[in-house]
Amino acid sequence: MNERMSRADVAVIGGGVIGLACALELARRGVSVCVLERDRVGRGCSYGNAGWLTPSLAVPLAAPGQWRKALRWLLDPESPFYIRPRADLKLVSWLIGFLAASRQGQFERGAEALVGLCRASVDAWEEFAKIPDETSFGFVRDGLLSIFETPKALDQAKSAAEMTARFGVPFEVWTGDDVRDREPAVQGGLVGGIFFPREGSCEPYSAVRALADAARQAGVEVLEHAEVLDATVFSGKVRSLRTTLGHVAADEFVLAAGAWSGSLGACLGLRLPMLGAKGYSLLVPPLDPHPQRSLYLAERKIAINPHVESLRISGTLELVGEDLTVNMRRLEGIINGARGMLQLGNPLGEIEVWRGLRPCLPDGMPVIGRTRKSPNLWLATGHQMTGLKTAPGTGQLLADLMCGQTPSFNPDPFRADRYC
Repeated sequence: MNERMSRADVAVIGGGVIGLACALELARRGVSVCVLERDRVGRGCSYGNAGWLTPSLAVPLAAPGQWRKALRWLLDPESPFYIRPRADLKLVSWLIGFLAASRQGQFERGAEALVGLCRASVDAWEEFAKIPDETSFGFVRDGLLSIFETPKALDQAKSAAEMTARFGVPFEVWTGDDVRDREPAVQGGLVGGIFFPREGSCEPYSAVRALADAARQAGVEVLEHAEVLDATVFSGKVRSLRTTLGHVAADEFVLAAGAWSGSLGACLGLRLPMLGAKGYSLLVPPLDPHPQRSLYLAERKIAINPHVESLRISGTLELVGEDLTVNMRRLEGIINGARGMLQLGNPLGEIEVWRGLRPCLPDGMPVIGRTRKSPNLWLATGHQMTGLKTAPGTGQLLADLMCGQTPSFNPDPFRADRYC
């Protein structure tokens, strides 16, 4: 092992979109920052997710009535939200917390906070995309169309859209004919859709690389293949980290390691009830006709993101911890579900398969702020499916708190001491 020693004001554990957004925002305020990434920057959950920047879907995972669906899906390995039955006290504890957080009032308060964080973040991504000479990351803001196959699902979605409209997310209701006329790539039986005109999307890996480039230009030291092995904790404070590249000392530490924040938090003295939720995506050749905008096959829980030279199809949520094995049955379920409403080739042609772990806490809300356990340890993790779409706002809020400035967003819904 190379026993180099690095020193910074702040060490950020995790080189995904959240860690890099936090590092960039701190560096802009004159803080020296070192980012530690166990693999390559952006190769975790930031690499192949749907690429959506959608405030309309920025709501806590623990939604009212979700537990009924979860029980129904529990025994269906092809269901959108799957929990493999197993004797696991950590999973049981997580599910109890999930059920407790599914009350309507708590859900709506969390949704308002997440939607606000997401709206500001999408605006920030749009401004970031305008920077001259910045690496292109395919940012577009041409809306999201959610498609429904039954009147009941459409009515329920209208109620959800009315809630997020109160938080500043406009929407339009389209008839089935509207959907077919404006989105000729869609086929099959449908009753209508809800269009959110201000939603955006991007190519996720390109976005993270652009963020990393901007962070380096701002003076951030980004260390790849720097896996954290252990920590030195003395008198209640973290003093240094031992990594595969040597020791890193800092005054403050930020844990932004996504689904691995639970296991890494243990070496920092934290008990964080984090579970990874596995999702899949496929890149396939463009269709003819190609979708004009992002599509959500709502009842199938499948995300469609059209890029210039490819189509990304994403879906499933499987509570697995840190298991990254590929479940071919679930992958086939995504393909078959998409084929039911899109004119996919058979066979698909050349495809790229990806899977990643979304970091999920029981209440479906991220933790952003200082831990109670240690005065110099901060958290920015647990964003479930909202990491990309809330990253700039997360970085801004964390930097506000760490620098003692007035928070740009209400920090209470995200406070770290509710778990740590």
